[in-house]
Amino acid sequence: MNKRLMTFFTVLGVIILLGGLLTYGLGIHEMVPVPRPDLIVVGTSLIGILFIIWGVCDLFAKKTKEMEIEENDERNVALSNAAMASGFKVMNVTIAISIFALIFTGYMTVVPCFTIIGAYAVGQIVFIVRLWFLNKTM
Repeated sequence: MNKRLMTFFTVLGVIILLGGLLTYGLGIHEMVPVPRPDLIVVGTSLIGILFIIWGVCDLFAKKTKEMEIEENDERNVALSNAAMASGFKVMNVTIAISIFALIFTGYMTVVPCFTIIGAYAVGQIVFIVRLWFLNKTM
């Protein structure tokens, strides 16, 4: 990926991490009306650390010319796209089954349910729009 983008992700990770730690240090997480305010600190810290690791690893990883050629090879790109397509199909089925299983067993409350269904719907809409666009242009 682009070096500017990886720098952005690293800086974003530091901001999120410091924001989470700052809410803990100032005690703001106790005042937020959520069922588990301690998870605000844990969640933001984890997300921040993941962004930092992702950005730093990509920033300091040096690719050789041979690795870049291999990565951009048409055959490897086609294989990667085919693998992602299969993964997308399996993920769609398993997420749908998991959502319904969690709803009907009573483990899923309303807010996470609609959040996950919304994210699932966005993925499906992007797939349909992208498929339409590719069919139109190719």
